[in-house]
Amino acid sequence: MKKLFLLPLILIILAGCQDKETQAELEELKAQTALEEQNKALIEKYIDAWNARDFEVIQGLLDPQFRAYVPSNSQEPMTREQNKTWVEGIFQNFPDVHYDIQEILAEGDWVTVRWNCTASIAGGEAEGDEAGGDEQVRQLVTSAIEIYEVTDGKILKEWSEANILGWNQQMGYTLVMQEE
Repeated sequence: MKKLFLLPLILIILAGCQDKETQAELEELKAQTALEEQNKALIEKYIDAWNARDFEVIQGLLDPQFRAYVPSNSQEPMTREQNKTWVEGIFQNFPDVHYDIQEILAEGDWVTVRWNCTASIAGGEAEGDEAGGDEQVRQLVTSAIEIYEVTDGKILKEWSEANILGWNQQMGYTLVMQEE
């Protein structure tokens, strides 16, 4: 009789342990999901700040040790201050630049975004191009994939791969191969 009584008791104890393990795993998964949603929201806020040309918000979302790799294989990443100067140049040359998030994915501290970008430019006004002379406004379109590392609610690193060749071709530049 004792053996029959112990078996259900052992099963109840084992089931209780499994429930605690399952509950702990579930809580860990919930915390991970919440972190990933916060990280995605941070990057969405960052891109919204670009669209609003809000330098204060952009800078506020970057970690003091922020580094940007543009393009992603850059040996010398941009510092936070260099990035600020670069962003100001983009806004100066393309005052109506706008980014549309197509997809955003997060895993832990990593967020990946695929976006499209539009901007318009009058011929001859881009980055000191004096040769254009054509005042016809062109609509430029490009796309990119960026990967962000988020730490403590701030953007620590950014890697970017954009269709710069296509962007430059739309501005009227041509690719010239040089012979060695």
